[in-house]
Amino acid sequence: MTYAKLFSETQEYANALRDVVVQAGVWSPRAGQVAIGPSEIGHKCTRRLAYKLLDWDKPNEMQGGSWAAQVGTAIHAYLADLFGKRPELLVEQRVNIRGNISGTVDLFDVKNGVVLDWKTTSPNRLANYKKHGADPQQVIQVQLYGYGLAQQGAEVKHVALCFLPTSGSLADMVLDMREYDEQVALGALARLDSIHALLAVVDLEANPEIWGQIPAQSDRLCSWCPYFKPFSKILSEGCPGETA
Repeated sequence: MTYAKLFSETQEYANALRDVVVQAGVWSPRAGQVAIGPSEIGHKCTRRLAYKLLDWDKPNEMQGGSWAAQVGTAIHAYLADLFGKRPELLVEQRVNIRGNISGTVDLFDVKNGVVLDWKTTSPNRLANYKKHGADPQQVIQVQLYGYGLAQQGAEVKHVALCFLPTSGSLADMVLDMREYDEQVALGALARLDSIHALLAVVDLEANPEIWGQIPAQSDRLCSWCPYFKPFSKILSEGCPGETA
């Protein structure tokens, strides 16, 4: 067998292995959810939330197969098994926040009243979280979890985001803990209601040109958005994000 043929067969086999993993991510329960989740509600881009609420077609759906997301899922499962053996801790608790908005709380420390969400991230991002703390979207997510548990009668005192390195040492872990603040959750839900109200008045399917009036906030992560379509001029087909 020539080197060229061996190289070709190796690449073909590697692609086949990769496709299995990518498809598993695309069709995972988390990737396929239609109702908006707590992790999305605090997103700064109103246009992205509008696409989500309308269950719009996703031109960039294959990003749901992100390897980083699958690594995070595997680590979450390991931690749930590890901490689930402690009676004072509740793991993977399904919680209803309001109406059809629900989510899964990674860990609730009943004794200390702490709602905790695990986040896996790169060393570079970890350094940023250590310096600046969690971003607003993440804070809203965990406050919504706290709100949901509080509505079910739990005594929630604090919410926390634990950032774990995907490489390096666990000593690099960053914990961002805050007091539980119901108003943060209510404010996020009120913003969501205002977007719902706008979409109820505006028929975007019949008037796609109005998409341009739905505010968008582009950043370096636009390419990971399921509604991203580079250089798109027709917003009903996808958002150009930072390529606009």
